[in-house]
Amino acid sequence: MKFIRTYFFSLLSFIILFCCHDINKNSTSKVLYPSDLVQFHKNVRSYFVNLKIDDATIEDLLHDFQKEGSWSTIDYTNKIRGGWPVKDHLQYVQNFAINYNNKTSKYYADKELLEKIHRGLNFWLDHDFLSTNWHDQHIGVPELLLPTLFLMENELSQKQLKKAVVLLNRAKIKMSGQNKVWLSTNVMLRSLLLRKQDSVAIASKAIQNELQKANGVGVKSDWSYHEHGAQLQFGNYGLSYLEDMIKCYTLVNNTPFEFETDKIKFLRNLILKGQQWVIWKGTYDVSASGRQLFKNEQLKKAARLKACIQKMKFLDTAHVKSYDKALDLKGLSGNKHFWESDFQVHRKKDFYFSVKMSSKRVVGTESVNEENIQGYHLGDGVSLLSTHGKEYENIFPFWDWKKLPGTTIIQDKEPLPIIKFSGFKTNSVFVGGVSSSENGVAVMDYDRDGLKAKKSWFMFDDKIVCLGSGISSNTNYPVTTSINQTFLKGGVLISKNNKIEKIRRLRNGLQVDWVLHDTIGYLFPNGGKVNLSAQILEGSWYKVAKRYRAVILTENIFKLWLEHGSQPKNGKYSYILVPNASKEKMMDLNTKSPFKITNTEQQQSVETVDHKMAGIVFYSMGTSKIHGGVSVDKPCILMIENQTNELALSICDPSRKLTTITVSIAGKYKAKGSQYSKGKTHIKILFPKGKEAGKTVKYNFKK
Repeated sequence: MKFIRTYFFSLLSFIILFCCHDINKNSTSKVLYPSDLVQFHKNVRSYFVNLKIDDATIEDLLHDFQKEGSWSTIDYTNKIRGGWPVKDHLQYVQNFAINYNNKTSKYYADKELLEKIHRGLNFWLDHDFLSTNWHDQHIGVPELLLPTLFLMENELSQKQLKKAVVLLNRAKIKMSGQNKVWLSTNVMLRSLLLRKQDSVAIASKAIQNELQKANGVGVKSDWSYHEHGAQLQFGNYGLSYLEDMIKCYTLVNNTPFEFETDKIKFLRNLILKGQQWVIWKGTYDVSASGRQLFKNEQLKKAARLKACIQKMKFLDTAHVKSYDKALDLKGLSGNKHFWESDFQVHRKKDFYFSVKMSSKRVVGTESVNEENIQGYHLGDGVSLLSTHGKEYENIFPFWDWKKLPGTTIIQDKEPLPIIKFSGFKTNSVFVGGVSSSENGVAVMDYDRDGLKAKKSWFMFDDKIVCLGSGISSNTNYPVTTSINQTFLKGGVLISKNNKIEKIRRLRNGLQVDWVLHDTIGYLFPNGGKVNLSAQILEGSWYKVAKRYRAVILTENIFKLWLEHGSQPKNGKYSYILVPNASKEKMMDLNTKSPFKITNTEQQQSVETVDHKMAGIVFYSMGTSKIHGGVSVDKPCILMIENQTNELALSICDPSRKLTTITVSIAGKYKAKGSQYSKGKTHIKILFPKGKEAGKTVKYNFKK
C-alpha cells in the first residue's frame, strides 16, 4: 500500500508539472537550475533576449518561411566551405526565438511564431545539415543553436533536446587561440544547459587561459593577434576573439565562474594598444583583415570593433574616457610598430597609413575556403594611405593584384598561386620597424621568387618617404613598383618643371616632378618616369572569393606605378607620399625639397632639411653623414629626433637575432652607459630577447 501511495503522488506531481509547463509557456520561473548555476543561467537568457531583432526583419523571414519549416531563400544542398549559407537557417530560428521572448517586440509570446519556431528547429534537427568544413559542425552550428535552446527551454520536448545535444556534443575543448575559445564557449553553454556544473567550471577556465600573451597563436607581446601560424589576424580570428571574450566575461559575471580581475585589463590593452589602431573613419584596414576581403567587410569589421568598445565601457567603468576617445578616434595619433607581425601603422588627425610586410618568421597572408584567392602579394610591403576612408572600400574586384600599392613585383603572365596558411613566407630576414611612438621607419629586405629589393618607408609627421634600392632579378618579365591603386575620384594633375597638366586615361613613361589625385600627392624628389592609368576597368567579386557569382562589374580606377624593366640590376626608386595635398602645396614642396635622401644597397636614410628628424637603415655596419657622423657595428634601423637639449635615439634589430650593438655619434653627449672619445659618443645597446626581440629600444643623449 505504501508503494502504491508513493507511486500515486509521484505520478500526480509529474502531471501537475506537465500541466504547468503547458499553461505558462513563456515563463522562465519553472526552469530549475542548481544554486551555483542560477545567476549564470539568468545572465545567459538576458544576454540572448537583449539581442532583439528589428520586427521588420522578422516579417521578412516569415514571408519566406515554408510549411515544412525551411526557408525558400536557402539552398540546403550547398556545401561551400567558407560562409556556408545553410547556417542562416539556424540564425533565422534564433531571431524568431529572441523576439518571441523580448517584451518590446510585437511578436512577444506570439503563438503563431512559437509554432514556426518549433517547425524551423525540427527541420534542422531532423536533417542535421553538414558542410565540408569542420568549423561549421564543431563551432558554427552549436554556436547558433544554443541561444534558441536557452530561449525556448520551457517549450522544448525531450525529443528535441536529445537531438540537439547530439549536435552540441561535437564541440570539444581542444586546439588553441580563437578556435579554442569558440569550442570552449560552446562546451560551457552546453554544460549549463545540461546542468553540469563541473564541466562549466572547466570550460570557463579554458576560456580564461587564452586571455594571456601567447607563445604560439593568440595575443602577442606587441598586442597584435596571430592565428594559423605567425600571421597577423586582427580582423578575422582576432576580432572574433575580442567579441567572444567580452561575451563570455558578460555571461559569467557575478557567478562562481567569473573572470579573474586582471582579465578585464588584458581586454582593455588588446583594444587600446592593438585593435583601435587599425580602424580609420569607419573602415577597417585591409592589411589587418586577414583573408576576409568580402563585400562591405571593412565597414562591418569596423562596426563590430566599435560595438566591442561600447560594451567595454560598461564592463570597465574606470576607463570610460579611454574608450570614448577610442570611439572618437580623432585623438589617436602617432606611430605603432607591431614587431611580432611585421606591421606598422602611422596615423595623424587627418590621415592613416600602414605597411604590411612578411619574412621567414611572419606569414604574409592566407587563402583558405576559396577566400582571398588573389592575395599572394598581400604581405610584400603593401602600403595603404587613406584620408577620407573610401579609397579602398570594396576595391578588390578591380585591383591589379600584381600591382598592389607599395609592392615591387614581377609582371609575369602566370596566374597568382593560391596559397595556404602554412606556406606563405618570404626568404627575407631583415624585416621590421623602429618607432618613437610619434614617427617610424619600416624596412623589408625583400627576397621572393627570384626578385630582390631593399625597401624602406620613413614615416615622419605628415609625409611618408618610400625608398627602394638593389632591385635585381633574372626574369625576362618587367619588374614594377606600384605606388598606389585606388578608386578614381576627380581629375589627376601632373607637373614637370612647374608646368601642370591634367591627365586622362592611360599614359606610360611620363616624366614628372609630382602627381596629385584625390587630395594625395606623390612627389618624386629625383624626378621620375611613371606610368599612370585613370580609366574604367572591369572586375568581379568571384575572382576574390568563390562564394560570389561571376558577375562583371565596372569602376573608375586610378593606378600609378614605376617600371624597372626586365632583368633589372640594382634598380632603385624614391617617392614621397603627401596626404591632404593641394596643387599649391605640391609646388611648394617640389621647390623646397623637404628631405635629404640617401638610397644605396648599403644604406637608406632620410633627414629633414632642418635636421630635426632623421632615419637610417643600415644593411651592414657603416657610417652615415647625418648629425656629423653616426656609426654602427652591425645592421639595424635607427631614428634620431633632435630635441632642444637632447638627441632622442630609437633603434631596433629587424633580424631579431642580435643581442648587442655599438652606436657612435659625432659630438659629446651624456647617456647611461655612454663613453666619449676622439670626438664621438659611444654606447653599447642591449637588444630585447625572446618575445620582445625586434622591439624598439630608446635612449636619450643629453647635449
